[in-house]
Amino acid sequence: MPTSSISCMAERMETGPESRVREGFPNQRLVVVPANVLRCCRKLALVKQLYVTHIGSFPCAPHHYVDRKEGAPESILIYCLSGHGFLEMQGTQQPVRQGNVFIIPPHTPHIYRACDQDPWSLFWIHFDGSQSEEVLLNLGTDPTKSLLYVPDCALMRDAFEDVHACLNYHYSNAGLLAMSAELMRFLSKIKLHQSHIEPQHRSAQNRAMSTIQFMEHHLDMPLTLAALAAHAGQSVPYYSKLFKEGTNQSPTAYFIQLKIRKACELLDLTNLNINEIASELGYPDPYYFSRLFKKVQGCSPMTYRKTCLNP
Repeated sequence: MPTSSISCMAERMETGPESRVREGFPNQRLVVVPANVLRCCRKLALVKQLYVTHIGSFPCAPHHYVDRKEGAPESILIYCLSGHGFLEMQGTQQPVRQGNVFIIPPHTPHIYRACDQDPWSLFWIHFDGSQSEEVLLNLGTDPTKSLLYVPDCALMRDAFEDVHACLNYHYSNAGLLAMSAELMRFLSKIKLHQSHIEPQHRSAQNRAMSTIQFMEHHLDMPLTLAALAAHAGQSVPYYSKLFKEGTNQSPTAYFIQLKIRKACELLDLTNLNINEIASELGYPDPYYFSRLFKKVQGCSPMTYRKTCLNP
C-alpha cells in the first residue's frame, strides 16, 4: 500500500467518533444570524446581493470535525490561520495549511477536520445572496478546485474582524449594509492577494532568491551557476527555473548586471583604472570585462567614465 494511503488511514483512525468536536472551543466566537434578519437581508436592495449567514472563529480547535453529507444551503469560506487540517470533497482529501482558504459551494457534501498532531486555528464565514455564485466564479473556485492560498494572515485576520465588527450594529439596516460591503471587501482582498505559489514552493523560491544577497557579497568572485544552485540547496535546473520566476532573468545574467552596476559605481566614485576595476569584480582579463561592460551598458568603461565626469 502506498505511504500516502497508510498516512491517510492513520489520520482517519486517530480522529475517532469519540474525539470529534464540532464546536465549543475555548475563546471561540460563533454567531448565527437569526432567521428574521436573513429575511430582511433578502429584501434590502443592496444587501440581498451578498450577506453573512454565520460567522465565527476558533483560536485553537483540537479534534475539530465537521461532516455535512448534504452540504450546506449557503457557501462556506474558511481560512486557516495556523496549524493543519484536511478537507474532503468530491472524493478527494486535501491537506490544509496556514494561509489556505477553502471555499465550499452550496449543497456540496464535505468533511473538514483538524490535524491531530497540529490542530488548526481558523475563522469562517457562511454567506449567501444573489451574487454569491458570481463571487465563486470570480475567485476561480468550484467543487473540484476549492483551495486558495493567501499568505498574509494579518491582512486576512483584519479583514475578517471588519466583517465581524458589523455585528455591533444590532442588525439595523445600516449595519446589514455595512456587513454586506465589508464582506465584499473581504472577498476582494482574497482575489487581490491570493498567490499561486503554495507554501512549499514559496519556501523553495525564497531559497533561490536568497542567492541575490550571496551574489552581492561576492562580486569579486567568478561564481558559477552550480555554485549558486548549491548555495540554494537546489539542482541547477530547478534553481534556474525558480530564480527566473522571481526576477525574469537567469541567475548568470542577474549576477553580471550586479557586477556592471558596481563597475559603474567604481568608475564614477573612484580613480581606479580599468584593470583594477576588472580585478575588483573577479575578471582577470580587462579586455573581456570591457566587452562585457559595453554589452550591458552600451558603451565602454572609459566612455562611461568620461560621461560621468563631463555630464
